[in-house]
Amino acid sequence: MRIVPPALLRHLGREPDIAAPDLVSLRALYARGRTLFDHQHQACECLGFKWMTEHQRRALVRVLRDEIAHCSDRERLLVLARQWLYDHRLLIVHDRVIRAMVAAALVEREASTGQFIVTTVPAETRKRWISALNTPRPDGEHCQSWLWSAPARHSTRQITEVLERIAFLTDLGIDRHLRDLNDVLVRRYARRMAGRPPSVSAKIKELARKLELSCFLRYCLLTATDQIIFLFQRRVADLWRHCADGVASVDWARQYQELLLELSDLAGHDAVPDAELRSRLREIVAAEHAQRPPSRASVIRQRLIDAIAPVRSLLVGVSRLPWQATGEHPALDALNKLRAGYAGGIKRLPSEVRPHDWEPPGVQPSPTPTASALSGRWRSPPCLLCAGRCATARSG
Repeated sequence: MRIVPPALLRHLGREPDIAAPDLVSLRALYARGRTLFDHQHQACECLGFKWMTEHQRRALVRVLRDEIAHCSDRERLLVLARQWLYDHRLLIVHDRVIRAMVAAALVEREASTGQFIVTTVPAETRKRWISALNTPRPDGEHCQSWLWSAPARHSTRQITEVLERIAFLTDLGIDRHLRDLNDVLVRRYARRMAGRPPSVSAKIKELARKLELSCFLRYCLLTATDQIIFLFQRRVADLWRHCADGVASVDWARQYQELLLELSDLAGHDAVPDAELRSRLREIVAAEHAQRPPSRASVIRQRLIDAIAPVRSLLVGVSRLPWQATGEHPALDALNKLRAGYAGGIKRLPSEVRPHDWEPPGVQPSPTPTASALSGRWRSPPCLLCAGRCATARSG
C-alpha cells in the first residue's frame, strides 16, 4: 500500500481531533524507515499477528494441496493462501514465497496422484495404453491427435467417428479404471499432455508421463461421451425439424365453409322430394368422411418413417454403449427396450411405449458414472423414444 486510504486518514484525524491531510504516501509519512518498522511491529503485537512457523507452513501446504483437487488456477490459490494466513493471524509473506508453496503443493499432489495410478492400474494395462496411443492410425494421424480432435459437425459420419473413439477407449478398459480421480485433476493433466506434441511427451519423466497418459485417456472418454450425447440430441432435433418443414395444419375452416355452401345449395331447391333430399345428405356426409385429409402429426410421422435409415444405425451404435446411471432413469429404460428389440429381430416397439414429458434428475446417464459431470443436464429420453419408434417402425 503506497498511498494511505483517505478514509483511514480521516479516522486517524478524528481520534486525536487534529487536521489530517487528504492525500499522503507511506514514503512521505515515514521519512525515517526505522519509525515505519517500529510502528508495523507495534501494530502486529496489538492485533496478534505473528510470523509463520515451519509447522504452520506445512499446514498451509496441506491446505493448498487439498484445494488443488478442486481448483487449478494459481492466482486463486494465491488468494486462498493469503486469506488462510490472515484468518490464522499470520503475517502475509511475499508472493514469491506463496508461489513456491503453491508449486510445492502441485508437485506433492502430482506425485501422490501418479503413485495412485501406479498402484491401482496394473502394469500390463498401462503398457497396453502406451502401445495403443503410440500406434498411428491407418490414415497416418497420430492417435493422440485423433482422440483430442473435436467433431466439426453433427453429421452421421462425425457421430460414427465419436462412437469409434468411445469403442477404442472402452476396449482399453479406460471405463474400468481411474473412477476415483477428481475431474479437475483429470482435465488439468490431460490438457497439459494435449498441449504438447507427441514427440515431446515421450521425453518427460516416467511418473509424470504415466500420470498424463492415464488422465488424457480418461478425459478423452469423458469428452467423447459428452460429445455423443450432444450430437445425438442435435441429430434427432434436425431429423424432426426437417420432417416438420413445409407440413401445414389442416384448414378445417375452409372445409367447414365448403360444407355449408353445399348444404345451402341443397336447401335452395324447394321441389326436391324428401327421399331424394335424405339421399343427397347421406352422399355429402359420406364424401366429407372420404376426403378427410391426414393430420399434420400423421404426415410428420410418415416422413420420419421414410427417413429412418441414418437414425437406425445411430441407435444401434448408441445402444451398444455400456450406459449407467444412479437409480432408475427413463433413458436407460428406452435403451434397454431398443437392445431387446434389436436382439430379438423385432421391427416395432410395443404399443405401450410412448414419448413422455420428463424432467431429468440430478445425475444423468452416461457410459461411465462420472462422464456427464462435465456436461450440462441431459434432456434426450423423449428424443430417444421418438427416434426409437421411427427406427423400428418398419424394416429396411
